[in-house]
Order: sequence, then structure tokens, then C-alpha cells
Amino acid sequence: MKKDEITVRTATPADNEAIIALELRSALVLGEAEELFDRSPDAFACCRVQDGCRVIVGELEGRVVGLLAGVMFRPMLSGTARSLVYIHRARVDPEYQGRGVGMALSTELFRWCAESGGAGPCYAIAPGNTPSLTFVERGGGRWPRDLSLLEIDVSEAPEASVEHLFDDQWPAAVDLTNATHDGEDFFEPLSVDALRRRLWRDAAYTRESLRGVFDASKLVAVGGVVDKGRYTERIRIDRATGQEKRTRGAAVVDWGFAPGHEESFAQLLGVLAADARALGRKSLTICEPQPGSIEPALPHKRSAIALFTPSLGAPGAVDGLYFDLLNL
Repeated sequence: MKKDEITVRTATPADNEAIIALELRSALVLGEAEELFDRSPDAFACCRVQDGCRVIVGELEGRVVGLLAGVMFRPMLSGTARSLVYIHRARVDPEYQGRGVGMALSTELFRWCAESGGAGPCYAIAPGNTPSLTFVERGGGRWPRDLSLLEIDVSEAPEASVEHLFDDQWPAAVDLTNATHDGEDFFEPLSVDALRRRLWRDAAYTRESLRGVFDASKLVAVGGVVDKGRYTERIRIDRATGQEKRTRGAAVVDWGFAPGHEESFAQLLGVLAADARALGRKSLTICEPQPGSIEPALPHKRSAIALFTPSLGAPGAVDGLYFDLLNL
């Protein structure tokens, strides 16, 4: 291998320690803070909960110096289903930046996307992440509205009980979820088979994670908790003081509610927060299709993430944005 020759290949279990170490020395700069993600002891666990994920690494001078991970999905964009690869992990060792590692990784993952029938990449980037925004914005396709995320503090979540859903109730859960998010961009419609695969793929999200609220015998609210903290610890570092804050969180997925049953969903959200607390998590995050449309009783805060589809461009206006937090 030549000194400056970059080798790109699919990651294997033998790369586990190298990937963990790479992410721990490759901070995301978010304004006044930096963020790192500790995925020990298993760098691949966060991908196993996803459907259609691929992780590739770049090697230079005999060591792993770059990482790119993407998951194929088929969201609705402006009323049309489009196959995209969502890039959810991208790292280049700080000592090797500017040497073409990121471009080599992107070229390979985009080739894989095209071979899989995809139209191109999709990115979700925090507004404070200036280096990533600068890189991605060169390709254009930034959507006119950012994705809204609502993070709920679960420390005060009251004890409550809501039913787990049995297999024969899954069709109703799928119908309710699809109806709730019909017309929202980036929503990938569910099927019963797809839900079944999601609930059996990994211990972070199982059939026991999915709960529902009934009015008489009718399902009127549904949602599940994916335990993201099971495989990832988020490390936030104040750049001025060096102070670290470590957190492990959970997220709401596969959720919906019937018209007129907003209170039932609020009740369910409180139960899901209690589930997250029982898992030892500090927070529960849900994607808000319309900013301000969800008002939980528990303390909470909002954040925004910019969305990009460089190969497709972006619409002039957006009604609602939903993103699958199983992938985000």
C-alpha cells in the first residue's frame, strides 16, 4: 500500500475497537460545545436496530482513520416515495483531515446507494455543527424548515400503566401510525411486516417496548420506546471550561393517535417517559412534525436539525417533517 493510498472497505467486527477509538477522538463541534459518542463495548450495536444499515471504514497508513455509516430507507417526499441513504455517522480522524478520506468514503457509500436503487444521500445536521454544515451545504438541497425535536426530562415521570400490544393488535397500530403522519415529509409508511422486523431485530426495541391506549376496544394512541442509551453514551464538553456531561437517552418511535385523542397520547407519552426512566435514561426524545404541536406535562426543551437532500433539491414549502428516531 502506498503511503497516501486510502483503502475503503466494509467494516467488520475486527474493527470494533478502532471504530470506538476513532469516534472518541473525533468530536463534533457545536458552537460553544463539542460532542463525542462512546459506543463501547460494541460499535455496531446502534446499527443492528436499523434495517438496511452499512458501515464502511477508510484506512490510511495502516490504520482506520475514517468512518461512514448509512441506512437505506424509503420516505415520502412531497407525496412521492423516494429511496435515500441517510448518513448518520461520519468521522475522519483529526490528524488525517484534508487528505481525501471523507471524499473516498462518500464515493463508496453513494455507489452502494445507487446500486441499491437509491436516489442519493440525506443528511440531518445540528445548526451549530458548522464544519459539517459547510461541507454538506456545498451540495445544496437544504430544506426550508428544520426538523423539530422535543427532549423530555423523565426524572419526574409518574408511575403509570398502559397496555403492551399483542401481535393481533399490530395492524391497528400500523394503521394509526400511518394515518397520523400521512402527508408528512420524511415519514416512511409502516407495514405489519416492517413493524414485526423492527420489534424482533434488537433488544433495544422489542414487542414489550410498544404500548397503546384504548377507548373501549379501539386503539386511539400508540408509541414505542427505543433504548438508545443501551448502546450509546453522549458526551457533551463545554469548550470554555472543559466540563463534561454524560447522558444516555431513549426515543419515541412508531407513534400516532386518533383525531380528538390528543389527551390519550399525552397520557401515553407520560407512560413512555416512565419506561425510559425505568431503563435508567435521563431523557426521552420525540420528533415533532409541527414545532410546538406536542406539549408534554413534564419539563422539556426543543432543538432543531437541518435536513438536506442534495441530489433531489428541496421543496419551496413544508407542512410537516417527521424523521424515524430509530435511525437518527
